[in-house]
Amino acid sequence: MAKTKSPAGWSRTLVLFAVVGLLLIVGAGVWQMRAAAAPAAATAPRLTLDPKEFTGDTRQAYTVAEKHPELLAQLDCYCGCEQHEGHKNLLDCFRTTHGAGCDICVGEAVTAGQMYESGTPVDQIRDALRTRYGHGG
Repeated sequence: MAKTKSPAGWSRTLVLFAVVGLLLIVGAGVWQMRAAAAPAAATAPRLTLDPKEFTGDTRQAYTVAEKHPELLAQLDCYCGCEQHEGHKNLLDCFRTTHGAGCDICVGEAVTAGQMYESGTPVDQIRDALRTRYGHGG
């Protein structure tokens, strides 16, 4: 004669299936969210032009802008681009090719990057740039 499960045995089996099903649903949701987020991160717009498009000090300046946009966004540019280009800060110079054609922008970015990476506080970097470039170069 075949043995049948008691009501308590069925309850445990149903609970086990419910837990496994819930874990599968949650896991599938997490996987789907990660898969949806990955392309968004890969297609995020660049803040600056690609440094690989340039050479020498210009490449170094665009690299600083790419690596430390939060720094350059806090710094003024002293080439006059706020008047003729509508720039708000030094980072704006490296969103286009403007920085590539301006020795002041390049010099400011390279100097700022070197100072920042050596641990100089932003207010001291700002003062140094103002002293060096504040009168047009």
